[in-house]
Amino acid sequence: MTKWIICSACVALLAGCSQKAATGTDPEVNAYLQQVNSALIQNFGDSTKYAGKTCKVTAQRRPDGRYNVLRTEGDEALCLKSWQTVSSMRNLPLPPKNAPEGLEIIFPQTDAN
Repeated sequence: MTKWIICSACVALLAGCSQKAATGTDPEVNAYLQQVNSALIQNFGDSTKYAGKTCKVTAQRRPDGRYNVLRTEGDEALCLKSWQTVSSMRNLPLPPKNAPEGLEIIFPQTDAN
């Protein structure tokens, strides 16, 4: 199973059939982050060829709800694919007013469970 982590207000979302958000955070923000996570998964495509590799992407939300990538750290090929995925996400709903301006996204990690 591939695990995606969007770190924003310590919210972790698991890719695949199950997704769970950290408890104690704003449900509206959690719902928005789940939508972002779903868009990332859908746009990324096959992540199996990046098994064992990671890329940390730092992105800033624009007024139109899309994200600009500010920097990446990690495997070069995975970071390029991750940058393209984050930059190309379209049709995201506008975030709630209390949503964080930036995201740190760690692209795929192998889930040992």
